[in-house]
Amino acid sequence: MNRRSSRVGSLLGAVVLLAAAGCERPAESGPAVEVGATRQGAVSGPDFVVSAVTGPASATSGQQISVSVTVCNQGTVGGSAPVEVYLSADATITPNGPTGPSPDFFVGYAASPYLNAGQCQALTVSGPAYASTEGAYYLGAVVDPQNSISELIENNNTLTGSRIGVGNRPDFIVSAVTGPASATSGQQISVSVTVCNQGTVGGSAPVEVYLSADATITPNGPTGPSPDFFVGYVSLPYLNPGQCQALTVQGPAYASTEGAYYLGAVVDPQSFISELIENNNTLTGSRIGVGNRPDFIVSAVTGPASATSGQQISVSVTVCNQGTVGGSAPVEVYLSADSTITPNGPTGPSPDFFVGYAGSPYLNPGQCQVLTVLGPAYASTEGAYYLGAVVDPQSFISELIENNNTLTGSRIGVGNRPDFIVSAVTGPASATSGQQISVSVTVCNQGTVAGSAPVEVYLSADATITPNGPTGPSPDFFVGYAGSPYLNAGQCQALTVQGPAYASTEGAYYLGAVVDPQSFISELIENNNTLTGSRIGVGNRPDFIVSAVTGPASATSGQQISVSVTVCNQGTVGGSAPVEVYLSADATITPNGPTGPSPDFFVGYAASPYLNAGQCQALTVPGPAYASSEGAYYLGAVVDPQNSISELIENNNTLTGSRIGVGNRPDFIVSAVTGPASATSGQQISVSVTVCNQGTVGGSAPVEVYLSADSTITPNGPTGPSPDFFVGYAASPYLNAGQCQALTVQGPAYASTEGAYYLGAVVDPQSFISELIENNNTLTGSRIGVGNKPDFIVSAVSSASSVKLSQTLTVSVTVCNQGTVGGSAPVEVYLSADSTITPNGPTGPSPDFFVGYAASPYLNAGQCQVLTVSGPAYVPTTGLYYAGAVVDPQSSIAELIDDNNTRAGTRVSVTP
Repeated sequence: MNRRSSRVGSLLGAVVLLAAAGCERPAESGPAVEVGATRQGAVSGPDFVVSAVTGPASATSGQQISVSVTVCNQGTVGGSAPVEVYLSADATITPNGPTGPSPDFFVGYAASPYLNAGQCQALTVSGPAYASTEGAYYLGAVVDPQNSISELIENNNTLTGSRIGVGNRPDFIVSAVTGPASATSGQQISVSVTVCNQGTVGGSAPVEVYLSADATITPNGPTGPSPDFFVGYVSLPYLNPGQCQALTVQGPAYASTEGAYYLGAVVDPQSFISELIENNNTLTGSRIGVGNRPDFIVSAVTGPASATSGQQISVSVTVCNQGTVGGSAPVEVYLSADSTITPNGPTGPSPDFFVGYAGSPYLNPGQCQVLTVLGPAYASTEGAYYLGAVVDPQSFISELIENNNTLTGSRIGVGNRPDFIVSAVTGPASATSGQQISVSVTVCNQGTVAGSAPVEVYLSADATITPNGPTGPSPDFFVGYAGSPYLNAGQCQALTVQGPAYASTEGAYYLGAVVDPQSFISELIENNNTLTGSRIGVGNRPDFIVSAVTGPASATSGQQISVSVTVCNQGTVGGSAPVEVYLSADATITPNGPTGPSPDFFVGYAASPYLNAGQCQALTVPGPAYASSEGAYYLGAVVDPQNSISELIENNNTLTGSRIGVGNRPDFIVSAVTGPASATSGQQISVSVTVCNQGTVGGSAPVEVYLSADSTITPNGPTGPSPDFFVGYAASPYLNAGQCQALTVQGPAYASTEGAYYLGAVVDPQSFISELIENNNTLTGSRIGVGNKPDFIVSAVSSASSVKLSQTLTVSVTVCNQGTVGGSAPVEVYLSADSTITPNGPTGPSPDFFVGYAASPYLNAGQCQVLTVSGPAYVPTTGLYYAGAVVDPQSSIAELIDDNNTRAGTRVSVTP
């Protein structure tokens, strides 16, 4: 929590020790930095470093560029120093100095504002990208380039950042490579490759995909064949500067042996294209298992936030088989003091603490299963531990990939202490300097015992919140303080902290809060007390944002469209700014600007009316939907696209909205999927599926319905059978552009095990139809319980709107059994400060407040009953609470769906 302060304290201590030992300061060297050099500075002083340098990926020679440089003062006192930016042919940045001019190319200069000890500031340095020859250069920055400031450390002023291509050429890169998790040897696979041209002129180049036994992808070339395994090839369409394109490369997954391989792609594999940067054409992506074996992974591990030592806990572990054949494997859960989970094994016992074990059911290829592992939370000492799980912990199962069986999940505090966290921080979007603001801070105690702790709120120029402390004042700006009320274990409380929004300069700041800022309270986890919340603009300027962008689902190329753009001024003074709308092949909207034309496609422009502070206005921007090729595009809008208006926050002017298909094709989507709440295994069910054609021409496509253990619906396809369970099929009638049709799909509800499944539908499941948007054909709908069990839910909770503290509250609860067999279960009612109702249970008492209990009568499948539960309204403080109910609160009844037993109902005002 006190990273900056502790770093400064350690540095000061080291300097004092060196001074005491009689060390002398070495002679000054030139401004060029020697890696690894150290020298002793003064006992007290500033210490400026550059922590980040980023800029554009390319520029023409002499083009004006903007470079973002983050400067920090990690010394013990405040100060300021100038910053210079250079282009360098190598990774060593050398500023101009008294010994002569720099061998690098000067870009520009900025004066750093005064920085307190521990404070950072992001600066923008603008200047021309001049270089002697076209090619690749490093962007680098130097703070205090002439060593005119006396600092604690004199040789840490330089940082080399990202590379930039300078000249008039394209520059192709692969930005993403994804494919299936497994394939049998020789099986046809589809690999998604995203290629971008980050150069200054347009062009195209071929793309090749390989399987590699290591993370280095080597294409076939003039010096010989690749050691990797060729998958396939595709030609890249012409890409304008800044444009990206997602391609699908298909081919066989051939490999010499079964096992794990990396999927990788190379653009311009033979280096036939002259590019600004020649050695950035390759990307290694996800791994794939090739062969005929299972491949078990743990995809999620969650558990309670805390437990007393030895307390029984329930840990949820999701296990998946992403291999090519079915199988099963055991699962073990551990507590670990670090993020590395090591199971017990033949080489010795684990250094971690064993919690429990579960046998995984048989999993078909692609199938996942959520398991509950129970066991005691034993640990050697009180404190913070990681929950982790291992499938096939003894490596008894032969798998395609053998080293992906472990996952580290959430942390848990073990012992008898509180554990305070800040779960939310929100405040106004802007304030004038010194204006009183109100900040909402939600504090929770996720420990095992009750307690209270103070809360402080700060404004910070960066996303790191540092409170005032014993090592010195905070580099952030203190807003205010609140005393947290006494919080029981598991309880949360929303507090309002008020204070002035003082800051050293106008601009954007983060609102952040710290609970137990001086670490006076002994907690289970000591480094989770801080949260950075929303940003606030401080000063006297407007601040324009785009809050919504919507348009048509499709258009023919060049067709006039109308786009609705909502613009808001969340600043402190009024103003107006123009708005531009674009079509973009990706989710990043880039307007035309002084550095060059946009890679996106301009639609139109509108002038925003004068907006007072806090005012919003919906504008209609008309224009043609031109794009270079048919397909899917994002609609996006930019307010103040040329940055001609001085705003409180300068980098929040853009919003990416809905997608639009451009061209002459249909575009089929599933807009709704509903079915019965339960069915016995194999029972015939009827599922309602609404299919729409939101394209520009008519057409038809088949529809398939599946049951899935997770929310991802995968149809049967050419690469193999679906891991989900096929229900049925229906042929969609011919749909005109814009037409929808509700279909009924019938079939059996078969599943491998009893439990909860998602109903989902896919239109055009084999992708036989050429559509404007190809990846929007699937929808996951309602859940269905499959098997022979009851399934209890609370469908309604209501009560009086107010009750006096400790007086009797009467609550009406409607309980239904939406399962396939009859049964009964008890019902408990609680008052809760939030909408999450948590019953008392074996892992500990509820953070909510128990009102009363009722036994539900026997309910046949499909039957509902209204119950009346009465009890005293005991709460620690008066105020608003949710009346909520839980049926089967101890989960003692085996149900088809086990996580739908709770409902929060009406709110009750508890008065004195």
